[in-house]
Amino acid sequence: MLNKVQLIGFTGAEAEIRTTSGGKKVATLRVATNRYTKAGGERKDYTTWHQVEIWNQGTVGWLRSKGLPKGSKVFVEGEIRHDRYTDKDGVERFFSKVVVATPQHELRSLDRPESAPASEEE
Repeated sequence: MLNKVQLIGFTGAEAEIRTTSGGKKVATLRVATNRYTKAGGERKDYTTWHQVEIWNQGTVGWLRSKGLPKGSKVFVEGEIRHDRYTDKDGVERFFSKVVVATPQHELRSLDRPESAPASEEE
Protein backbone atom coordinates (compact mmCIF):
# COMPACT_ATOMS: atom_id res chain seq x y z
CA MET A 1 0.00 0.00 0.00
CA LEU A 2 1.12 3.54 -0.64
CA ASN A 3 0.16 6.63 1.32
CA LYS A 4 2.27 9.49 -0.01
CA VAL A 5 1.68 13.19 -0.59
CA GLN A 6 4.04 15.80 -2.05
CA LEU A 7 3.42 19.52 -1.80
CA ILE A 8 5.23 22.62 -2.95
CA GLY A 9 3.86 25.72 -1.31
CA PHE A 10 4.48 28.63 1.01
CA THR A 11 4.51 28.69 4.81
CA GLY A 12 1.73 30.65 6.48
CA ALA A 13 3.71 31.33 9.66
CA GLU A 14 6.76 30.05 11.50
CA ALA A 15 6.52 26.47 12.77
CA GLU A 16 5.07 25.90 16.23
CA ILE A 17 7.18 23.43 18.22
CA ARG A 18 5.84 21.64 21.27
CA THR A 19 6.87 18.74 23.48
CA THR A 20 4.57 15.73 23.90
CA SER A 21 3.86 14.20 27.30
CA GLY A 22 6.37 11.48 26.31
CA GLY A 23 9.10 14.09 25.84
CA LYS A 24 9.22 14.03 22.04
CA LYS A 25 9.36 17.27 20.04
CA VAL A 26 6.81 17.84 17.27
CA ALA A 27 6.48 20.81 14.92
CA THR A 28 3.30 22.02 13.24
CA LEU A 29 3.45 24.09 10.08
CA ARG A 30 0.76 25.53 7.80
CA VAL A 31 1.52 25.40 4.08
CA ALA A 32 -0.51 27.04 1.30
CA THR A 33 -0.69 25.64 -2.21
CA ASN A 34 -2.32 27.40 -5.15
CA ARG A 35 -3.95 26.50 -8.41
CA TYR A 36 -5.68 28.68 -10.93
CA THR A 37 -8.18 28.54 -13.75
CA LYS A 38 -8.72 30.85 -16.67
CA ALA A 39 -12.25 31.58 -17.77
CA GLY A 40 -13.10 34.24 -20.29
CA GLY A 41 -9.53 35.47 -20.26
CA GLU A 42 -9.65 36.14 -16.52
CA ARG A 43 -7.41 34.28 -14.08
CA LYS A 44 -8.96 33.00 -10.83
CA ASP A 45 -6.68 31.72 -8.05
CA TYR A 46 -7.63 29.04 -5.49
CA THR A 47 -5.59 28.56 -2.30
CA THR A 48 -5.64 25.38 -0.20
CA TRP A 49 -4.16 25.33 3.30
CA HIS A 50 -2.49 22.17 4.60
CA GLN A 51 -1.58 21.35 8.19
CA VAL A 52 1.83 19.65 8.33
CA GLU A 53 2.93 17.75 11.44
CA ILE A 54 6.67 17.01 11.65
CA TRP A 55 7.92 14.18 13.87
CA ASN A 56 11.42 13.69 12.35
CA GLN A 57 13.59 14.89 15.24
CA GLY A 58 16.39 16.09 12.94
CA THR A 59 13.92 18.23 11.00
CA VAL A 60 12.32 19.57 14.19
CA GLY A 61 15.79 20.50 15.48
CA TRP A 62 16.57 22.23 12.19
CA LEU A 63 13.32 24.20 12.37
CA ARG A 64 14.11 25.26 15.93
CA SER A 65 17.63 26.43 15.11
CA LYS A 66 17.19 27.87 11.58
CA GLY A 67 13.47 28.43 11.30
CA LEU A 68 11.34 29.00 8.22
CA PRO A 69 9.83 32.48 8.13
CA LYS A 70 6.31 33.15 6.92
CA GLY A 71 6.19 33.03 3.12
CA SER A 72 9.07 30.56 2.72
CA LYS A 73 8.77 28.24 -0.28
CA VAL A 74 8.93 24.59 0.84
CA PHE A 75 8.75 21.04 -0.48
CA VAL A 76 6.90 18.64 1.81
CA GLU A 77 6.72 14.87 1.41
CA GLY A 78 4.83 12.75 3.89
CA GLU A 79 1.67 10.76 4.39
CA ILE A 80 -1.89 11.97 4.71
CA ARG A 81 -3.80 11.22 7.90
CA HIS A 82 -7.35 11.97 8.91
CA ASP A 83 -8.22 12.75 12.53
CA ARG A 84 -11.22 13.86 14.49
CA TYR A 85 -11.96 15.59 17.75
CA THR A 86 -14.97 16.79 19.69
CA ASP A 87 -15.18 20.56 20.11
CA LYS A 88 -16.35 22.40 23.23
CA ASP A 89 -19.97 22.27 22.00
CA GLY A 90 -19.84 18.47 21.66
CA VAL A 91 -19.70 18.55 17.85
CA GLU A 92 -17.41 15.98 16.23
CA ARG A 93 -14.98 17.67 13.82
CA PHE A 94 -12.82 16.02 11.15
CA PHE A 95 -9.57 17.25 9.60
CA SER A 96 -6.70 16.05 7.45
CA LYS A 97 -2.99 16.63 7.90
CA VAL A 98 0.28 15.72 6.23
CA VAL A 99 2.61 13.84 8.58
CA VAL A 100 6.39 13.90 8.12
CA ALA A 101 7.52 11.06 10.36
CA THR A 102 9.76 8.49 8.67
CA PRO A 103 13.25 8.83 7.17
CA GLN A 104 11.67 8.66 3.68
CA HIS A 105 9.59 11.78 4.40
CA GLU A 106 11.06 15.25 4.15
CA LEU A 107 10.60 18.96 4.57
CA ARG A 108 12.95 21.02 2.43
CA SER A 109 13.39 24.75 2.02
CA LEU A 110 13.31 25.74 -1.65
CA ASP A 111 14.41 29.27 -0.78
CA ARG A 112 17.57 28.01 0.94
CA PRO A 113 18.31 24.56 -0.54
CA GLU A 114 21.90 24.62 0.76
CA SER A 115 20.58 24.54 4.33
CA ALA A 116 18.19 21.61 4.05
CA PRO A 117 17.16 19.92 7.31
CA ALA A 118 18.38 16.49 8.32
CA SER A 119 15.72 13.85 7.73
CA GLU A 120 16.88 11.22 10.21
CA GLU A 121 14.52 10.08 12.91
CA GLU A 122 15.73 9.78 16.51
